[in-house]
Amino acid sequence: MTRLFVYLAILNLFDAALTWFGLKHAFISELNPLMHAVYEADPFLFVLAKSALSVFLLLFIVLNKVPRSSLIKGVTLFASFSYTVIVFMHGFWLVHIF
Repeated sequence: MTRLFVYLAILNLFDAALTWFGLKHAFISELNPLMHAVYEADPFLFVLAKSALSVFLLLFIVLNKVPRSSLIKGVTLFASFSYTVIVFMHGFWLVHIF
């Protein structure tokens, strides 16, 4: 589980950076209504909010409190898969833009 948390934290940071870049240059739009509202309010707050998840995941590791339940493992696997797809989508549009 620790490796999954690290993987998810890294993917989330990539997603935060790539999404911010795409939004800033109007290459993409944010489909999550909550995060869209946060970005519209303040782009820095957007990056901070998205990065906070990575910090929390890493804190679980540092504090040796990584949950071991099958539910958390399933959610973490689903989130990791989803973020992997999203990061590849970001890569796809970046390649086509440049």
